[in-house]
Amino acid sequence: ENRDQFSYLQWSTIWLTQAFRALRDGAPVLLFSDWRQLPVMSSALQAAGFTWRGIVAWDKTEASRPQKGRFRQQAEFVVWGSKGPWHDADGPTQPGVFRVPVTAGGPKLHTTGKPVPLMEALVKVCPAGTILDPFAGSGTTGVATIRSGRRFVGCEREDAYYQIACERLSKG
Repeated sequence: ENRDQFSYLQWSTIWLTQAFRALRDGAPVLLFSDWRQLPVMSSALQAAGFTWRGIVAWDKTEASRPQKGRFRQQAEFVVWGSKGPWHDADGPTQPGVFRVPVTAGGPKLHTTGKPVPLMEALVKVCPAGTILDPFAGSGTTGVATIRSGRRFVGCEREDAYYQIACERLSKG
């Protein structure tokens, strides 16, 4: 959040390179970004070795804060790609825009928290196996992953959010 564009690109390339190393061939990667970091995230994804596949929009609906005289910042974006060839080229077509309110499925538990129904929809593009979330926050990706019958590995450096995630994941 406090990085300029260049240092954010460098930092993102470093951690994405480590994720690339850990993932198996064909694994999908999905990265959330707001409009400010969108070009940087697509560049970092490619610099780390992933194949950039596109961008999906998350319309947070009118739940986002309005700013008088400006456009409402009601969208986030998912930069997506894969480690090499896409694993499921014959799978069903997924939506290009997800319209899900921020508080769908319960209250927001993290400053950048995502709603469980959104994460459940995004997890569908992942093959059977383990899903990695290197910035697990309050564990929403983990909840969606477990509900889909997959295994989950998450990393979170903030103890308060780690505790929230552990509690949520223990409930399934």
